[in-house]
Parts: sequence; C-alpha cells; structure tokens
Amino acid sequence: MVMPASDMPFTEDGLTPDIIINPHAIPSRMTIGQLLECLLGILCCTTGELGDATPFRGVSIEQIADELESHGHDRYGKQTMYNGMTGEKMEAKVFFGPTYYQRLKHLVVDKHHARARGPVQILTRQPVEGRAREGGLRLGEMERDCFISHGVANLLRERLVEQSDAFIAPVCGKCGMLAQPKAEDTHIRNKQALCRNCGPSGDVHEVRMPYAFKLLLQELNAMHIAVRLNLKHSHTETMCDNIDIQDISYPKP
Repeated sequence: MVMPASDMPFTEDGLTPDIIINPHAIPSRMTIGQLLECLLGILCCTTGELGDATPFRGVSIEQIADELESHGHDRYGKQTMYNGMTGEKMEAKVFFGPTYYQRLKHLVVDKHHARARGPVQILTRQPVEGRAREGGLRLGEMERDCFISHGVANLLRERLVEQSDAFIAPVCGKCGMLAQPKAEDTHIRNKQALCRNCGPSGDVHEVRMPYAFKLLLQELNAMHIAVRLNLKHSHTETMCDNIDIQDISYPKP
C-alpha cells in the first residue's frame, strides 16, 4: 500500500517511516542482520560514529542495547508511535530505526513478451525459455497438474507436444524398437525405413511422439536397456498415435 506521508504513523519527535515492513518477512528471508543493522543505526545517529554490523565481528546486541539505554533510548529500539490518521497513541511500542534498503522496480514494459515461433534448444528441440532469449512462457509441472485437474487433455497435448517438440519416429512393429529412418538419398534402400534388429521386414510404422521421448529411448538403448513399444493402430491408417510401453528388458546379444 502506498500512503501519503500525512497518513503514516509518526513518533513523538515527528518522524515518519519511509517504509513499513511486515515482521513475518524477516525470518523467512533470513535477513536477521538487518534488524541488528537498524538497532546499530539508531546508536550511530545518536553518537555520530560509524558502526560495523558485519557478522562474526563480536558485536553483541546487549552491548548495543546498553549503549542505547545510556543515551536515553529504548534498549531494543522501540518507540511510542501515533496514528497518522486519527492522532491516537498506539498501544504497543514499534521497532523504529534507520536502515539501508534498495528499491526494486517491477515494470510491465520490462516483463511483457509474446512469441509465436522462435529458437529451440539443440538437444531436445524444445522452445527455449525466457524473454531475453526470445523464448516462450514455460509450462511447468505445476501448470501441467492444473490442466490435468481441469480435464483438458487435448490442450495439454497441444501445449506439450504439438507446440513444443512433436516428432515422427519410425518404430518397428515386430520388435517395438526405434528403426532407421528413411534415407534422404534416393540410391539408398529406395528410401525405405529399416529396422536394424528385424531386417527389411517392411513392418515399420510412423509414430508421433515428443522428440525428448525419442531422445530418452536412444539414451536408454545406449545404456543397453531396450524399451519396446507395443503399437496399436489409431483411427488414422498411416499413423500410430497410441504407445504402450510393454516391457523394459536387456536386448539379446
């Protein structure tokens, strides 16, 4: 909340704070040293000396409190404050003192970005993330869980596959493993897909899957783990969309 200075609470000396911090924000952010700095700042403003609130320097709170009390201040920097709107005296004393803080500005013009098409990662072929890299807004695991809870499976498929790293991979219908794709050169095997395990059987199907999943299958194969896909024909004759991982076993020598 941004308030005018006339509505801010004030001390008996007429001082108003620049900023009021919720005390619950201190332990979670682990900035306890700021409270020590603020307490030491009251003493430095009174004596005109320089203070060092660096940790592990042997400066104790009780030493600062004794000095403050000797100069007529409250031991722990609390002051009586008055309501700036009504002028009423507040029942509890408030911790009040000078401290160093920086303002962090969040502006919409620095955050707004949109993307239709753009660069993708070399390894996974997924869109890059971040405004600086001309990337998109990341749809993480928590957003995915929200889509699942709303029952919008088609939207989830579109975001995570169609608009991300959709890839058509050749899969052998016999052994269920990835096959060699069609060759670009017309003189090599008549541009037919080939299974390295079963040979030129002709039972190779095109399966639409995320490129990251195809990459996972190849990495598992490199670890001598054979992931076999049990293909089921979908409504379209030319593409098998349903993938069922039947078993994970070591390949036969």
